[in-house]
Amino acid sequence: MDSETRKWERLHRLLAQDDWDQTVYVYAVDASGKMTKPCIAKWGMHAGLLDSIRDDFGSGEYHLMIRRGKTMLFTGTIGVQRPLRR
Repeated sequence: MDSETRKWERLHRLLAQDDWDQTVYVYAVDASGKMTKPCIAKWGMHAGLLDSIRDDFGSGEYHLMIRRGKTMLFTGTIGVQRPLRR
């Protein structure tokens, strides 16, 4: 299993934990793929995180940093898509 696969599995596990003691920092990503500062949102971790990002900021790329206290649990850039029409 490669490191990218492990990274995304770690994110899915964190989302499933629904642990509000974990802090999620959400950063916009510009057209060149760089994270912009300051963060656009700071939330407690919750299972509906990706929906919250999409609902508040729209589809696009975002950089997430997830921490518990001073411990970094996850950092990575994700793509959020609009919901599929049925």
